[in-house]
Amino acid sequence: MSEGVPAGQSGALAGRTVVVTRASHQAAQLAEVLRQHGARAVVAPALAIVPPLDGGQPLDDALLRLERFSWVAFASPNAVAATLARADRRGVRRRFARIRVAAVGPSTASRVMAELDRPPNLVPDQHDAAGLAAAFADPRPGDACFVPQSAAARPELVDGLRARCWEVAAVTAYRTVTPTLSDHLAADIAAADAVVFASPSAVQGHLAQTGGLLANAKVVCIGRTTAAACSSAGLEVAAVAPQPSDAGLVDAVAQALNATQPAS
Repeated sequence: MSEGVPAGQSGALAGRTVVVTRASHQAAQLAEVLRQHGARAVVAPALAIVPPLDGGQPLDDALLRLERFSWVAFASPNAVAATLARADRRGVRRRFARIRVAAVGPSTASRVMAELDRPPNLVPDQHDAAGLAAAFADPRPGDACFVPQSAAARPELVDGLRARCWEVAAVTAYRTVTPTLSDHLAADIAAADAVVFASPSAVQGHLAQTGGLLANAKVVCIGRTTAAACSSAGLEVAAVAPQPSDAGLVDAVAQALNATQPAS
């Protein structure tokens, strides 16, 4: 899905086409901010969020004994949403009132606030899984951390906590799959000036959708972990957001495209 820029509209990204690869339920806000800066935003979800292959039983088991955990650590907004949706189905959401919550960065913290009506107890200065693990204090006797995560989660958070002698219960809360692109979206992507990635899963999904081709589009990433995934896939990263937010991504897109002029 794409929308052009209204006639007469200008902005830092006027005349530019920017692909947003977030899941469909998460793409609208970034697309709107891009349009406010003059861009034509193309929403081409590179991933969709679906239940885990294990049916969610390990997640249910953890939720039903939530009182044994002193902390829950979320490494993505999707982990928050999937976990609280499951908690609602099991009637245990109220149990989160008694557990301390850690969130990897501002977007995840915002989702915690929206779901639990309170801010997280811990948000690290370094907004990635390794930074979150490092921000934890050393555990006290009896401490344990619940980590609901993607089926494709990187190991830095869990390994980092365990290296600090934390007892960790890591369970799959959701998995990602790759949607099929329409011919129209594929054509829009081929002509784009920039592609924005907000997770390693989006990188993998987009490359699967496009056959590994990004044409001449500049690659913009939300943070270091996603940038590392791009580099591992052989993609040159043009810019990384100074903050992992929609505003930070727009700034990074503007930086990436600053050296080139839109086609006339």
